[in-house]
Amino acid sequence: MEGGVGAFTKELATALAEAGHFVAVITSQKARPADMDRSFMEPFPLIDTDFGQLFPHIHGWRWSENGRIAEAIERFELDIVNIQYQAAAYNMRSPAVNLLPWRLRGIVPTVVTFHDLRVPYLFPKAGKLRETMVHMMAQYARGVIATNTADFRALQQICEDAEQVTQIPIGSNIKAAPFDAQQVQAVRQSLGLMPDDFLLGYFGFVNDTKGADTVVEALAQLDGQYHLVFIGGQVGDSDAANNSAFANRLLARIEALGLSRRVHWTGFLDDTAVSAHMYAADMMVMPYKDGASLRRGTLMAAMAHGRPLLTTFPVTPTPELRSGKN
Repeated sequence: MEGGVGAFTKELATALAEAGHFVAVITSQKARPADMDRSFMEPFPLIDTDFGQLFPHIHGWRWSENGRIAEAIERFELDIVNIQYQAAAYNMRSPAVNLLPWRLRGIVPTVVTFHDLRVPYLFPKAGKLRETMVHMMAQYARGVIATNTADFRALQQICEDAEQVTQIPIGSNIKAAPFDAQQVQAVRQSLGLMPDDFLLGYFGFVNDTKGADTVVEALAQLDGQYHLVFIGGQVGDSDAANNSAFANRLLARIEALGLSRRVHWTGFLDDTAVSAHMYAADMMVMPYKDGASLRRGTLMAAMAHGRPLLTTFPVTPTPELRSGKN
């Protein structure tokens, strides 16, 4: 799956597999490999990957899918289920995944990693029920993981036992690959840059919270030697409709400002190519509208690469992020 949660899940699954654990990633059918053999006699086969076993047979994260997930867990004799939760990753239309810890009681312990605390949409005027679904998910889980301080404090208030909640920053989803100066220069040349041009880098999908529009407006105020590269695809699998609409508005604004020549799009890249483009940037610019946060894998990736980084101050005090020090 394309997006931060999918990338994080791959890194986590890889680490667990390398530690000797059997890992099965239960996910959407969208994650099926293009060359998947459709002639299996087994109805829902596991697919071997370099990070574990893949079970890409969930169609829509509706109520009926919870039964299929429970059957898969029993079939593969899993000892624990770690749910990677971000409302947008489940289309925010159904509370079925929120009730999965309740559904799996007596079958397997569940741990929920909350990548954020956004509530599912559900239906018009759902009101308080939307928040209740998130609360129930935390309360029925055996363990709860928050990725940042603000969510950690909120989840401690939600759960009956505050010790049930642990804060674990997600870390970078992109490993820093080794590159020499000549390789980095080759990346810059592939973007059509001149030797004295200054390249700003933005990593990750574009959406209304990450500040891509702010970066474009800033670029318009700089002279012609400044360029901007959007590293990675424009839109991922989470909340694709809203993010596509934002991307279209952004493209129109770039055109209206006459910046098309100075704005570069790499499209989807493998991890090594992402790393190369980060090193090619003179500065990463990530002006999150809701403030820098440890839940942002894109922020962690820029830091892991040791790149000069311009970002927004955290809304909640975050001692781990120190201006001029990280």
